[in-house]
Amino acid sequence: MKKTKIEKKNSNDEMMIDLPSGVFGYLGILFIGFAVVDYAASRMGTNLTAFLGPMSQFTPIAAGLIGGIFLTIGDKSE
Repeated sequence: MKKTKIEKKNSNDEMMIDLPSGVFGYLGILFIGFAVVDYAASRMGTNLTAFLGPMSQFTPIAAGLIGGIFLTIGDKSE
């Protein structure tokens, strides 16, 4: 049977947020934020990427995937 160590967390530890430390982390957050805004705007009837033509319906997916990749690269580089 494997023993696990249980640590007691202070109430101040729960409020800590790890911000990205590199360029890729911030770019990832920016791309994911754009994906959320683009998706919400398209659901409300405003197409932010109309210049892409019929490919504009896939920009939230692409931006979210690129943002996730950038966040992963940023985590691995630390």
